[in-house]
Amino acid sequence: MEIVFLVVGVVIGGIVTYFVLNARQKDAAAKLMLTTQQLAQEQSANRQLRADMDGAVAEKRDLQEQLTQLKIDLERANTQLQAEQEHNSKEAEMRKEQFEQQLKTVQEQFSNLATRVLDQTADKLKHSNSESMESITRPLKQNIEQLHQVIQTTNSETTKHTASLSQQLKEMAEQTQKIDATATRLTNVIRGGNKAQGNWGERRLAELLESQGLRQGIDYDMQQTITDDKGNAVLNDESGRRMIPDVILHYPNNEDVIVDSKVSIDAYYNYVNTEDEGLKRKYAEDLVRSIRTQAFGLAKKDYSKYVQKPRKAIDFVIMYVPFEGALQLALATEPKIWGEAFDRQVLITSQQNLIAILKMIQIAWRQYAQTENQKKVFGMAEELLKRVGDFIKRFDKVKKDIENLHRDYDDAYSKAYTGRQSIVQKANELKQLGVKESANQPIPDTEPNLLEDEED
Repeated sequence: MEIVFLVVGVVIGGIVTYFVLNARQKDAAAKLMLTTQQLAQEQSANRQLRADMDGAVAEKRDLQEQLTQLKIDLERANTQLQAEQEHNSKEAEMRKEQFEQQLKTVQEQFSNLATRVLDQTADKLKHSNSESMESITRPLKQNIEQLHQVIQTTNSETTKHTASLSQQLKEMAEQTQKIDATATRLTNVIRGGNKAQGNWGERRLAELLESQGLRQGIDYDMQQTITDDKGNAVLNDESGRRMIPDVILHYPNNEDVIVDSKVSIDAYYNYVNTEDEGLKRKYAEDLVRSIRTQAFGLAKKDYSKYVQKPRKAIDFVIMYVPFEGALQLALATEPKIWGEAFDRQVLITSQQNLIAILKMIQIAWRQYAQTENQKKVFGMAEELLKRVGDFIKRFDKVKKDIENLHRDYDDAYSKAYTGRQSIVQKANELKQLGVKESANQPIPDTEPNLLEDEED
């Protein structure tokens, strides 16, 4: 009997053990599944983080490539500027030689014509012919002198505007080096609030324009209210305020470029004056936020929409940031802000890039002035050719008048002195009839050879 109880106890213990082990196995399986899910989530997060890092690296590489391309474009623009200056100088010299040669030819022709006229003119007509010739040639001489003056003016302006490229690049580099030092020196001065900072940025922009040789009132206008065709101030549709950009740059073809100076100094000042890395990150983010806000606000003004005909503004507005260091810090912290502004037709630029834009405007105005001078020269040349043609026409008329005068003189001389019907012949016949002639005014004899010709 005890053996039976023992067997039953063993069986019951085995059954209990089986259920206990089975429960533990299920619990372990559940834990394993949970661990597997957590591991999968961690791996997914790691893959996303790696993808973000790869994207950041790619974006950084793209920005570096864009920077390299911008430098290449600047060098290409400088090379093109030098080539255009050399070409314009050679072209002006060639035009000068051509006009001088044409002028020399015209003067020689005029001299030859004048010599022939003087040789063919009788002594009695010298005085009157000289006066007539002077009245004909005076406009031609004046036109030639004006043409000389235009050529000299063109050459002088070409020489004056064709400055040394190396000197321009040197000045550009020096001004770029000065900007950070100027910003650091004036940081404490302009920490007087947004108004003071804005005024300082506008002054800095004005000084930059003047340093590049741009003329206020011609090449650009400062703080000018945009008006309609009646002279009334144009108001912004959203804010209801007047539209007064800091600077309006003028292109020769009636196009305008709007430039607004924006200063973000507080965050940058705090950044450079702290050693705490956490605070540096915070101030850098504050700087990014400030520049982004200024760019987006500038985009909302939509200056190009309000510029009135005949002027027209390009779609992009230049946002000038005087502090090179502040802009570089913002772009390094958040490279996307430049593209975000560009998508809203706002071009964020520092002094160096703005100088390049101003140089292009100078080139455009220089080419426009040269084109206008060329038009003036060609107009003078056309007028010169017209006057030469008029001179030849009037000179031919003088020749015909002289020939007619000679013919009339010969006819009058024949009627007076020669032939049987001449006045002298009739007077001699009266003498033969006994009429006395005056001793002081004797009657000449009729030319005998002409009488013989008539008898024959």
